[in-house]
Amino acid sequence: MSGGNVKKRIAIIGAGIAGLACARELVQHGHDVHVFEKSRGPGGRMPTRWLNREAEPPVGFDHGTQYFQATAPAFADLLAQAEPAGAVAQWGGKVVDLGYGLTKLHTSDAVRWVGTPGMASLARFMSQGLNIHLQARVAGVYRLGDKYQLTLHLADGTVRVESGFDAVVCAVPAEQVVPLFEGVHEPLACMAAGVHSNVTWALMLTPREALKVDFDGAFVVDSPLGWICRDSSKPGRAVGDRWLLQATADWSRQHKDYSSEEVGKMLLDVFCNVTGQLVEEPLAMVAHRWLYSLPINPLDIRCYFDEGHMLGACGDWLSGARVEDAFLSGHALGNQMLHCFNSTLIQ
Repeated sequence: MSGGNVKKRIAIIGAGIAGLACARELVQHGHDVHVFEKSRGPGGRMPTRWLNREAEPPVGFDHGTQYFQATAPAFADLLAQAEPAGAVAQWGGKVVDLGYGLTKLHTSDAVRWVGTPGMASLARFMSQGLNIHLQARVAGVYRLGDKYQLTLHLADGTVRVESGFDAVVCAVPAEQVVPLFEGVHEPLACMAAGVHSNVTWALMLTPREALKVDFDGAFVVDSPLGWICRDSSKPGRAVGDRWLLQATADWSRQHKDYSSEEVGKMLLDVFCNVTGQLVEEPLAMVAHRWLYSLPINPLDIRCYFDEGHMLGACGDWLSGARVEDAFLSGHALGNQMLHCFNSTLIQ
């Protein structure tokens, strides 16, 4: 420990980019950090749906975040560490603006980054050295004196209680914050209650034959689809022709309660119409609904921390919808907590 301070035991709920960024700051200064994640792996909305993890390279889809950009020095430094480790790479795919009868190059000077061999690889890189409890859903948070206790629902159906935490960090979507903290810390619950997230339908598509189009990604205009991408064009991916289709927020909200099979057929029809390609009997087609994808009205604050209650929150619902925003939120919260613990700040 720096500065001779007492080691703190800290629980972080959520192993997305924000939660991992916060955990890294705290662990680097010797604190005892436990990250609890309900899914099978870290990454939050930067996942990879593996079709064949044993292949080399593995075959999969980025069915959440499609790429990310770096402008802030702290996030750029992380990517500079992750790139030589093979966890991220720049994606130079051709991206266009696409409409019915319209195709033009999408003009942007920004570098697009992706995880390699899948988007979740950045989160796995960030997870190195962290104590992460996977498939452990936090069902309750309780204050007992000056300590916190968590109730966990595990994948095998059992319930476990973890106690003795000096501080708790919440790094999950706003809609999941409210039921966890409305009886524990009303200010945080009220903040989260005012933020809402988009619903997004995504379709993972493997055609029988490669599509004859001259682009790798497209922002689709005046369509139920908002983005389409030749997922297999990203660096480190297995050969083949695999496409990821994302519906717009409006269309996804209107079709929120449709079955994945119905959504898949509708989005495939739109895809064929807008690209002018006929995709018959695809090898695979799976639709996934993101109930909480991107925040509609983030609070535009970097993070939240109540020193009196040793309770913090970070994530894109506070700071903004980009991956970099989520990282900076967790990074800032970690440093704010370190300052509170009288540890040396990482500059």
